[in-house]
Amino acid sequence: MKTRLLVIGCSCAGKSTFSLRLAKITGLPLTHLDRLYWKSGWIEEDKQIFKAKQKNIVMQESWIIDGNFRSTMEMRLEHAQIVYRFKIGTIACLQGYAKRLIQSKLKVKRTDITEGCEQRFDWDFLKFIAGFSRKQEKQTDQTLKKYPNVKVITFHSRKQADLYLDRLEDYFKIKSL
Repeated sequence: MKTRLLVIGCSCAGKSTFSLRLAKITGLPLTHLDRLYWKSGWIEEDKQIFKAKQKNIVMQESWIIDGNFRSTMEMRLEHAQIVYRFKIGTIACLQGYAKRLIQSKLKVKRTDITEGCEQRFDWDFLKFIAGFSRKQEKQTDQTLKKYPNVKVITFHSRKQADLYLDRLEDYFKIKSL
């Protein structure tokens, strides 16, 4: 059965954590766009290669794709069935960034980013997060309107996303009985 799920939202909103758990519950293959885009040492992948890699993934029977990347979002939306959208407040995302920085100092390994991309403080990234809801959310709203057949499930807090996954996990347990 074809299942294609897209997880979008601001950086540090909790998309990757959600996606990892969603993949574990559903057994669907998971792709983190950050792993496709960033080479070791925070070197950007060639944009055409990045796009081609995504094209190969979206043509697969089933998938979960974690990541925003506005430049290729429509390619993913053309194939997606459900979009999990994180509309988490700016403060919560900034707190997520602070947590990520602390975890990096503690050498907590991340599976959603390429090996050799150590988290470091970056003013431009901080400004991107701070301005995301003002700039990116409106564009995302407009883009999603072009795809009325794609179901959008919006989370306004990480707790809301966790509760959704708890219910989904219960459903899969019952289904397997």
